[in-house]
Amino acid sequence: MGLLIPLLLLIPFAALRGEEPKAESVCVSCHRELDGPLAAPVGLWETSIHHQMGNNCEGCHGGDPNDAADAMSPEKGFVGAPKKEEIPAFCGKCHVGVLENYKKSPHYAAFRGGTGPSCVTCHQGHDVRKASFNLIREELCSQCHSFDNGQVMRRAFVQAEFAIGEMTKELKRLNHRGMPVKKLEEKLFAERNSFHQMTHTLDLREIGEKTRGVIADLEAMKQETGQLQERVRHRWVIGTAVGIFLIVLIAVLIQLLRTYENED
Repeated sequence: MGLLIPLLLLIPFAALRGEEPKAESVCVSCHRELDGPLAAPVGLWETSIHHQMGNNCEGCHGGDPNDAADAMSPEKGFVGAPKKEEIPAFCGKCHVGVLENYKKSPHYAAFRGGTGPSCVTCHQGHDVRKASFNLIREELCSQCHSFDNGQVMRRAFVQAEFAIGEMTKELKRLNHRGMPVKKLEEKLFAERNSFHQMTHTLDLREIGEKTRGVIADLEAMKQETGQLQERVRHRWVIGTAVGIFLIVLIAVLIQLLRTYENED
């Protein structure tokens, strides 16, 4: 019996539930066996945020990932690789808000003129990089223009993102201590989304105004979290006092019990 339990732990949970292991996409298995450029997308994709988030080949290119015969069938939704001018719309099928903001930007205006960057210029193609303010860096931006505006935008983004991150930590601490923070979490989520969605506009005035608005809203939220922190401290004081009282009471009772025992 002692040996049986460790052996059972070696059995995959999927097998215990009667589930078949998920088969690898035929797109991945086929391209992995090909040579040169046709094999490269698999290795690149495996390093991407798409792979981490579970977005596979068919998520972008369509087709049937379970049947090699239909993997590239238009009837199964296969659309293949986009042409250069189709890239924004191609990515925008999922990233709708980002596409709307990108279309307001000087990047898009330059793109329509044939010289500007598209999504893959900054985020890469198959090795898609996670959206991050670290993408705003001189070695990338200076390939097309100076980094002057980029520096201003990066500072604004980092300032607001740091404040959002600190508030996120504070709400987690308060939640862990049993404080009602659901409404504040929802408000912060909406604030973060609103802020992130305008990053692709590259409008310095709008970015500056939005950053100042985020900081002001977070300062107002700090007043609410401050009140919750006070409640936490109040509970701690009461809990400590009650604990000390109980300890003293128990000590007194023990002493009284010993006194009665000695009298007997």
